[in-house]
Amino acid sequence: MKHLFLNKWLLFDQTCPLCEVSSVPDAGPCGPCQADLPYLMQACPICALPGAVSICQECNERPPIYSKVLAGFNYRFPLPQLIHRVKTGGDPEPLHWLSGLLAERVAKSINRSSTLVPVPMHPWDLAVRGFNQSEVLSRNLARELNLEHATQLLIKTQRTLHQASLNRRERRQNLQGCYVTTAPVPAQVTLIDDVMTTGTTAERLSQILLDMGCKRVEICVLCRTPS
Repeated sequence: MKHLFLNKWLLFDQTCPLCEVSSVPDAGPCGPCQADLPYLMQACPICALPGAVSICQECNERPPIYSKVLAGFNYRFPLPQLIHRVKTGGDPEPLHWLSGLLAERVAKSINRSSTLVPVPMHPWDLAVRGFNQSEVLSRNLARELNLEHATQLLIKTQRTLHQASLNRRERRQNLQGCYVTTAPVPAQVTLIDDVMTTGTTAERLSQILLDMGCKRVEICVLCRTPS
């Protein structure tokens, strides 16, 4: 009986990771907290820019080379705080329940013939963090949606500055020549990442894949930032 109580306390009587008040039967937030998450409800049908009622001005003036972006959430509270915790605190736990919610959001619209490919990290940065957040998302999505998953199709061969500190022109220059493919590229690929801001990384990787023979590239991200 003592062990039964201990197991119940350790494994089943967990609190919500967001409010830390409500009890939850498994990983993930309680019902009210989950309902309050900033789901992306209205966005550009091409780049998923939040708030756009039709194709946004950027996509009208300079259509991206990828086909479309699927995003689960607007990059608003509490998502920036959660992702900061993931990246700086070495804690991938939120990614597991967030990827489950993302799978529910994109299940009907993701390309079922595509291979999921995570945006790669440089091996040095991967060693420091201990995991690639995009790979965690990709593996979980592949399992939830029964899709193909290729972890090492793209690799990053050069370390770069953090994109968040750069403007659009600097971001493009920062990514020149740092990604390569390691195997024949599938005809259809869905790139997986945690956050999309300007889309520079998505554009660069899409160009590489298309140059190597891919016919269609989609992007699937956990969060899309507002303009």
